[in-house]
Amino acid sequence: MHRLSLVAFASVTAALAAFACNRDQPADNPQNTAMNPTAYPTGYPPQPYPTAQPYPTAQPYPTAQPYPTAPQPYPTTQPYPTAAPTAPSPTPTASPFPFPIPSGFPFPMPGTAPSGAPAPTPPGGASTGSATPIDPTFAAAATGPLFIYAATEAPGMGREGPIVAGNFQQGQTLESQFQMDPKKCYTVLAVGVGVQEVDLVMLAVTPIPGLNPELARDRGTGNQASLGGKGQCIKAPLTATMFNTPVTAKWVVTATRGAGIIAAQLFSK
Repeated sequence: MHRLSLVAFASVTAALAAFACNRDQPADNPQNTAMNPTAYPTGYPPQPYPTAQPYPTAQPYPTAQPYPTAPQPYPTTQPYPTAAPTAPSPTPTASPFPFPIPSGFPFPMPGTAPSGAPAPTPPGGASTGSATPIDPTFAAAATGPLFIYAATEAPGMGREGPIVAGNFQQGQTLESQFQMDPKKCYTVLAVGVGVQEVDLVMLAVTPIPGLNPELARDRGTGNQASLGGKGQCIKAPLTATMFNTPVTAKWVVTATRGAGIIAAQLFSK
């Protein structure tokens, strides 16, 4: 009985304590609101979320202004006036002497011709062109007789330069240039095979004023020709000998009549 009284007393005490707690708690306790998320505090209706403001529209970039137009081209340059062509001045012929030589002598000299006289043409008239040069080894028919001819025409003389050989038609020529030493004398011989008339002439390439450019000419006939043969060798002009000045000269062989092979050789001593 005593135990039941204690249990009843504890139950009543607990009920009173619970009632007291509920009485002291207000109706809008935030804890109650937390317990029921749909319930809002009294006097505070739910506020709507603010509507999102649209982003401002992007302003277009200003259009690029075109670059200014290119500057005007410079005026085209006018070409310089072309100079009128002038005739080239004649190149003075170099004199082989260290001093000027007058255009003429006050007295005639052997073998001279008036100043400015044209160079003589080879024997037989105008040439019809140059012959076809050939190797002397293929002209044995003419070189053999040439050396036999030299034994009588140029005894004791040495060969000056190579043998010149060619295949000639009538009127054609071949020539060879050399330096005429004033201390030497010269002979030129030519022999033809198939050619009836062979002629030789020696000319100064640089004519000496007042002197004939023709230094010598053969006077024989037939298929053999000789300039300065049999001890009558040809020397440089007197003016070149006086001043010991070489003279540029050449000899020309011509098939005056007939066609065939001609071989020629210069000798000196």
